[in-house]
Amino acid sequence: MHRFIVALAAFAFCSIFALSQQIELSGRILDARGNPLPVAHAELRRAGRLEPLVQVRANPDGSFALSANGEGLFLLRLAGLHHRAVEIPLVVGSAGVRERLTVQLATLRFPETRDSVLLSHRGALPTTTEGTLLRERKEGYILGGLRRGNHYRIVIRGHGRGVVTASSRDSLMLAPDGYYVGILHTDSLEFDPAELPRRSDAVTITCQSAEWQQIADAYQALVQYQQAYADSSNAALARAALAGGSAGDASAIHTSLGAWRWRDTIVARLATARSPLAEQFWLLFALALPAGDGTAELHRRALREIPPSSPLWALDPQLVFQALAHRTDAERRQFLDALIETNPDTTARATSAFTELVAAYTARDRERARMLYTVLTKRCPTHPLAKTAARFNPDRRIQRGARLPDFRLPGKQRGTAITSERVLGQPVLIAIVLGDCQPCAERLAELAQWRDSTKRQLRVLVASVGTPSGELARVLERIPHDLSILPSPSAPELEPFEIEGFPSFVLTDATGTIRATSQELRTLRTDVGRYLDEQP
Repeated sequence: MHRFIVALAAFAFCSIFALSQQIELSGRILDARGNPLPVAHAELRRAGRLEPLVQVRANPDGSFALSANGEGLFLLRLAGLHHRAVEIPLVVGSAGVRERLTVQLATLRFPETRDSVLLSHRGALPTTTEGTLLRERKEGYILGGLRRGNHYRIVIRGHGRGVVTASSRDSLMLAPDGYYVGILHTDSLEFDPAELPRRSDAVTITCQSAEWQQIADAYQALVQYQQAYADSSNAALARAALAGGSAGDASAIHTSLGAWRWRDTIVARLATARSPLAEQFWLLFALALPAGDGTAELHRRALREIPPSSPLWALDPQLVFQALAHRTDAERRQFLDALIETNPDTTARATSAFTELVAAYTARDRERARMLYTVLTKRCPTHPLAKTAARFNPDRRIQRGARLPDFRLPGKQRGTAITSERVLGQPVLIAIVLGDCQPCAERLAELAQWRDSTKRQLRVLVASVGTPSGELARVLERIPHDLSILPSPSAPELEPFEIEGFPSFVLTDATGTIRATSQELRTLRTDVGRYLDEQP
């Protein structure tokens, strides 16, 4: 009997294991010249997730092999020391995936001229200025005074943006966030900038399967186009900030990037696609292009051929909204509701539900907002957007158009109180702050500027966790206000205000109707007057 139970348990385990599809990936990670990288790794994770399911370090010859089980959309990330990582999507169905591939990575963009080398702390960024400035010697740079087991980062600074990097010696490892940290076992280390690889912007991906080659090509084209668009947009904003003009429209940026040539490339690739899945990836790329002549038809085709239940929407859930931008409200809602209901990917469901929740909340469609809020909190409880959705809960007490809830805050004098009844009769701004909070001081300084520019009456009630000090105290001297001091952020007197962070604001009119909350009051200098003037 015991043997029978053991055999039955083993059979059940094998059956469950078999239901989870097998993923087997192998290949090599090389530099632009085809040489193995001294430090490289491969990792596999689910789309929309940061934590890898499995991570392996490449062998000295650049080879790697990893395996996992699962079904749906995954991303294979290949990275190497001094080189930019690449990601390759994998859609795992009932047959599993077995693929072999070789990548040649592009180098990081090191400064063309080197001004200095900085030894910095573990969390240093390329723009950091904190650390120890290293002096160059004949043999390079000597990193001394390093503690055994500590983590360091090396920042090479020059004209333009710096790069966080490290020596290619074995004692320096690739960090999970893509930067390079020193896991040091000695008290000194020699660093030679000559070890940096020659610059190469080319990325080459070679897959054994023709289908996966087309998928990899389509995804890399999408990523490169989106990155180029983001870089051009940021550059336009920077120029506009310096010149004081407009950053221009999106269509001009798309034109400068050759969007129409890309459209023709997509049409040609669709004609030679080896599988429906490869077609879907190229159609997904088409959604990143503006809906102009010829592209609009590709957008319509994408909605027809990439169903709401497709895991591909998890690669960039915002692309579905670009695809639906020119559809009717009924078509848009039908597609999104189907995606939220049937898509197996949590990120795709959560992003779509959250975007629709914000729209429904803003339009005061309480019934739809309540449904979407339930989807986020019940079906996607572990996704970060489920927590953010609390701001748009249609049943929360602190929201535009609602009645200011009853509250009772301690007054300045012992035994006195400030209540909701006392503040009725004129517009009121309730500011909930921390006593030593610099962002709180900056926001209230905006309010002081508004008060200096108007003769309108506005009562200000400041509920401070701890006595105001420093810059906050100086700002409050400029603003007539009622002050209530509370012992902690969890004080029960603050519960009616549904605080999510500091500072928090509630603006009401003379009748006690909430006109705006922290969600709407982005700039107190301009928004207070605007929302008081707006009809409820």
